Amino acid sequence: MSDFWTQLIQYTDGIESETSDIDNPEHLLSKLLTRAEHERELLEAKFNPISIATRENLSLVSQLHNGITMTKNLLEQHEQLRIQECKLAIELKSRENEAELIAQDFRTTVKRLKSTARIIDYLHCLETLFTYSSALEKSLSTESLDESLSIYSKLSSLTELVHDTSTEHLRVYSTNLALYWYAQLKTAIELRMENVLKLIEFPYIRKMPPNVVIELFDTNRDRLKQELAYALKLRLPNNVKHDDVQSRLRFIGWKPIPLFIHMLLKGLITRFNFHFYGKQKTNDRRKPEWYLNQIITWILDHDDFLTKQLQPLIDEFSDVSPINVKVEFIRGLIELIIVKIDSEITSILSDTTLFTHYIEEILIFSQRLFEEDIDYPQDLPSCMNLLCDEIVFEKWFQVEQDVSRAKLQNIFQSPTAHQSVYERMLERNSDEIKISECAETFLTLLHAMEDRYRHVPYPSCTLRLFSLQVDLLDQFLNDLKDCLHNEQQDIDPLSKYFCSILNSIVYVADVIQQWKDRSHYQRLQYFYEEYKIFIKNNGMDNFVDENSNQIDIDSTLAQQFDLIQLNKKNDLIPASIFDHLLEQYRDEEEKNCNIIVNHIVSTLKAKSRRYINEKWSAMPNPKDYFSMNISSSAIDVLLELQTTFANLSINLLKNVSNEIRARVIKQFDEYLFNRIINDYTFNEGGAAQFLFDMNRGWSRIVNDSFSQLFNKCRESALLLTMPIGSALLLVDALQQDLSLASLTDSSSKDPVLSSPLPSALHEMGIHSLSEFEADQVLQRRRDLTNC
Repeated sequence: MSDFWTQLIQYTDGIESETSDIDNPEHLLSKLLTRAEHERELLEAKFNPISIATRENLSLVSQLHNGITMTKNLLEQHEQLRIQECKLAIELKSRENEAELIAQDFRTTVKRLKSTARIIDYLHCLETLFTYSSALEKSLSTESLDESLSIYSKLSSLTELVHDTSTEHLRVYSTNLALYWYAQLKTAIELRMENVLKLIEFPYIRKMPPNVVIELFDTNRDRLKQELAYALKLRLPNNVKHDDVQSRLRFIGWKPIPLFIHMLLKGLITRFNFHFYGKQKTNDRRKPEWYLNQIITWILDHDDFLTKQLQPLIDEFSDVSPINVKVEFIRGLIELIIVKIDSEITSILSDTTLFTHYIEEILIFSQRLFEEDIDYPQDLPSCMNLLCDEIVFEKWFQVEQDVSRAKLQNIFQSPTAHQSVYERMLERNSDEIKISECAETFLTLLHAMEDRYRHVPYPSCTLRLFSLQVDLLDQFLNDLKDCLHNEQQDIDPLSKYFCSILNSIVYVADVIQQWKDRSHYQRLQYFYEEYKIFIKNNGMDNFVDENSNQIDIDSTLAQQFDLIQLNKKNDLIPASIFDHLLEQYRDEEEKNCNIIVNHIVSTLKAKSRRYINEKWSAMPNPKDYFSMNISSSAIDVLLELQTTFANLSINLLKNVSNEIRARVIKQFDEYLFNRIINDYTFNEGGAAQFLFDMNRGWSRIVNDSFSQLFNKCRESALLLTMPIGSALLLVDALQQDLSLASLTDSSSKDPVLSSPLPSALHEMGIHSLSEFEADQVLQRRRDLTNC
């Protein structure tokens, strides 16, 4: 025991020696505990086999064990919750099945209610239809048209409502009922209208004095107005189709003919059917012009009545849409024609002669409709629509193609094809006299084609017929080329035959140029551009070559294209469709002009050899002559030039002749300048003679309007004959300027400052010669070379 205490005292004394504040027991005790804890840890590390790291691992294992225990608890709780969820799902499904049964029962009930309501509505609608029908029957029996039309209007409205339902039998019944009562009311109104028309003696089959027509109309005006009011009120339901004409004859833009127009036409229709159907002699299918002319006659005979009496009366009905009485009257007559032609045209397709006759008569009839006195709108259906039927149009196009090509072939077979058709007609101007028979006949053929298809209503058909015109223009140019190439011997370029062919090329090219600015062809160009876009959108963008004269129209897409274009506003754009064709004509024109120019220049060169070789440097002084004359060696050349130019004026169109003369003079002027001025020196006599030849010979031969084209030779003659003092000053100025320009060009790329020299040359009348050429001309003067 004593040892223990002794050790304790020693231990505490050691701590006290390390501690400064021994009077503080708490601090001392804390220090004692800290030291004891430290020593304990040292003893444990020394004697305890489990290390601190192992202890940390054991702590981690303990935590994992606790986590696993907690997880098992959570899994048990989750299982309990899942069991509860299954119980709730089973209970919810059971509730849903109960709810579905309730909802199904409810839907069945609602469906039965709706079906019952529909049956009630159906029966109510049927009852209403029966009521309207009975009321109409009663009102018609009492001839109360106002009440009948009011009831029919309600019946018509109900029929339109029924049309939007799924009750097929009710729809059919209501439609048939509306049609039935429409027919009954129409018959009743027609009878009343016939009585009034008899009073005014309509239709006017025989010519009646205007004052009689006006008097009859004024007397019965009120009665006619009443019957017109009835006719305007009677209309079929919107969903009911009219049976005026066959559905396939309802062309784009077709609309029903007003009822009162039908009543006006009834008498004319009866007469038309009597004369042009059945066994009457007037029913001759070889004479379509008989009934076409009859229709025109009826339109003209009733024009005053329709426009001056009936139109103002119709305009008084403000509750109806505006109606053009004359146009509707014509439409009714045209429908007669369309049905008549349709009944005959398929049977004559195999007879090309008769078919062609029909086409001609229909075209004449259509053009007559659009003339000012009839003025039928071009956007409304006409007989032209019937000609655009696919089968009929293909036959028409084939006939046009065959006939036009045959005529073109006959044009060149004529012995007078390249002779003027107006040569003996003195009232014609000079250019018209030079138009060849083949060119005039060909353009007449093209104009006739244009007149035939001008009023074709569908763009695709118009483009196809226009393509035939383009083909003919291309073929005509090729035929003209063949006329030159197929001759067994070379053709003289100055001959009347060659000039006539050139005139034909120029004349047709000028006409094509004019066509580019005409609204008809600008409209065709617009259609063609639209068609190219349409084809591209349909995946056929490689159908056309831009540099070709060919216009191809796909018949399978034509109708769709027509429907789009007829519902659009058409614009006018420059007719570039002619560009490639016009370029071919101009190229051939240029080629033939070059042939003539080269021929003339070659002839002049051959005849001018003696003149070129004159002794220009040794000619006598002009003062030695009493009067100067043109060089004898130039006379042959001048006569040749005069004769050639006279023939050109006679044989060629004025603008072509002038162009060729200008080019000949320019080339020959250049030739004389190079072969005389540049190759020879001139004494005073030679220069004076050359100037005299220019002023009295060349310039007078080519007349005043072309004299300025001998520019180089004329200006050279002026330089050769100018006073020596002025010549020397000009030479010095020219050489100084040329040397300055040479130095400036070689030392700097800066622009050369303009000198006053060109203006000095201009003051002397020198405009065509350059400074260098002017200096070279002055160097050809012998009087300057001796200075």
